[in-house]
Amino acid sequence: MSEQSGIVLLAITVNAEGGERLRLAPADSGLLSNPVVIKEGVQYSLGLEFRVNHGDAAGVRYAQVVKRANVTVDKLEEVLGSYGPSPDEDPHKKELAAQEAPTGLQARSGSYKVRSRIIADDATVYADFEWSYKLAKDWQ
Repeated sequence: MSEQSGIVLLAITVNAEGGERLRLAPADSGLLSNPVVIKEGVQYSLGLEFRVNHGDAAGVRYAQVVKRANVTVDKLEEVLGSYGPSPDEDPHKKELAAQEAPTGLQARSGSYKVRSRIIADDATVYADFEWSYKLAKDWQ
């Protein structure tokens, strides 16, 4: 276990109705080049799995910016709460609010680049990484 202080993001999960639950590890270098496939029009949500190593993390929030062709198409920010240290316990898990994937030919053309961050209210950035997804007519 790393002796890094604060929050360590272990995984983001993509949970979509009718699809398998996908687990993305921030340390995976292929997250941008291998987009996650989400079926258009389905309800999906993101889940976070993290651990607090040392000290308290107050006012923690998840922020994400979604871009397509370098144009911001969506932003999401959700409060996760405040957490005390739990380095030897099971990781904390937080499910974010469900969203509906866009539909239509234009939405399906190209992929979307996502920047995900976990930030405390004192502006400490605990996690900052990018991943991508694309929309499809069917699960592929």
